[in-house]
Amino acid sequence: MRPIAHARRLSSRAASTRHAVDAVVVGNPVPLGIPALFLADQLSRGRSLEQILNGKRGLIAEYAGAEGYAYRWGHLIDVGLGRFVKWRVVPVALWERLSDVRAGSPLLIEELLTLVQPGISPALEPHLPSGVVARGCQGASRRSPHALFTLLLTEPRAATAVRQWLASPFLTDLLPSLLNNIERGVADLLRRASR
Repeated sequence: MRPIAHARRLSSRAASTRHAVDAVVVGNPVPLGIPALFLADQLSRGRSLEQILNGKRGLIAEYAGAEGYAYRWGHLIDVGLGRFVKWRVVPVALWERLSDVRAGSPLLIEELLTLVQPGISPALEPHLPSGVVARGCQGASRRSPHALFTLLLTEPRAATAVRQWLASPFLTDLLPSLLNNIERGVADLLRRASR
């Protein structure tokens, strides 16, 4: 009797990740909520409810109507701008992993992001496809303070190719490496500050 060949099934986590990557390709975003960690970060570091709920710059405004894609590392928020699209990269998991190192630090997540952002553009720019620019690495004046950076589609005719690039290699290779570097940088910064 010959064994029956079975197709290898993906784990539910791998299948979910693959579905989320595929959703980027077809441009099928879903509503995203505010990560509880971001609220806790602001409350535990002295932000008032009024500041958090502020209609122009508060956390509520940052996530108002947010749609995109949820991954284990965080959110890729998809913002349509007519014929153009921008994708905000909002890491969440790295802040969960850094919670012990951040204990006792008065710095908000958005303040730490401002400190590590100067290295982002040089790391990203050589890998960006034609029709995409990286923005939002300028510090505290950003409209989306929890976003690590924003990718802007500047050439609408390249949308299909850019979405393919987002799925791979951006989400599968470039972003994980960048997030690891950011996490190490933040941890080192906090350790030096606590000495």
